[in-house]
Amino acid sequence: MEMMNEKERNALDEKLNNPEKKVICPRCGNEIVYEKRGNSIAVECKTKKCIYGGLRGL
Repeated sequence: MEMMNEKERNALDEKLNNPEKKVICPRCGNEIVYEKRGNSIAVECKTKKCIYGGLRGL
């Protein structure tokens, strides 16, 4: 997995802070999705093994 650049991190942050907004992955052009998983939130590109991030709850 390659390191994320600033544009990629900003796209994930944008989706995390605005779950309803359509955000496009700057790496591959696919959509970034927001998903609640238990106490965690994941934001990731729909393309497998592209960019992803999120928050973990307690």
